[in-house]
Amino acid sequence: MTYRFGILSLTLSVVLFVTGCGGTSQKYAASKSEGVYFTVPPSWSEISTERLTTHEARSTELGAAEKLSLVRWQLAFASAPGVSPKDIFSFVATDVPVAYARVRSLIPAEANAVSYNSLRNVIVPLTEWVSNPTKSTPVFSIIDDYEVIGKGARGVRTIYSFTDGGKSQTVDQTSMVSNDRQKMYIFVIRCSTECYNKNYVLMTKISDSFTVRGAR
Repeated sequence: MTYRFGILSLTLSVVLFVTGCGGTSQKYAASKSEGVYFTVPPSWSEISTERLTTHEARSTELGAAEKLSLVRWQLAFASAPGVSPKDIFSFVATDVPVAYARVRSLIPAEANAVSYNSLRNVIVPLTEWVSNPTKSTPVFSIIDDYEVIGKGARGVRTIYSFTDGGKSQTVDQTSMVSNDRQKMYIFVIRCSTECYNKNYVLMTKISDSFTVRGAR
């Protein structure tokens, strides 16, 4: 099985270096217009909005162009060079941590139907795996799942593992809907389960940094 984000459109991203009192800098990735930001270590490599958009624009999947037009902002990072947009969107387990954020508009039907369960299912059909498992359902486990409330949105943070192609990966996923139910905010940091366990503290810190203040 291969899971994909359904996506994107080019907008301005801001990446700054922020230095704290201890002198340790970090990359601060933000969309001022969308009121979203997160931080990663300065050594992490950026997969730019332009590269992500160019890759997704090549998709021949039905409805890809329509999905592309809904995305308002996106940006990705990896802890090592060499990670490509394909690695980000194919959702195959990686051996290094990768982080991806996006903001996209909801069409009216989505806005009316969005729920915490639909937010949990933005990448894999997690609630279907739980409520209606079949022979094709992968081995999976839900590690944590709880509500998150920000100034501009609310939703759920779900941490889960699943095995695909014989390899287990762990995903820390935050999915939120804006207070006016017009936008979806997604932040994902993930890698193989072995990698996640080794980098748990750092990956949790990065996921904790994801903040939605909302558009001004």
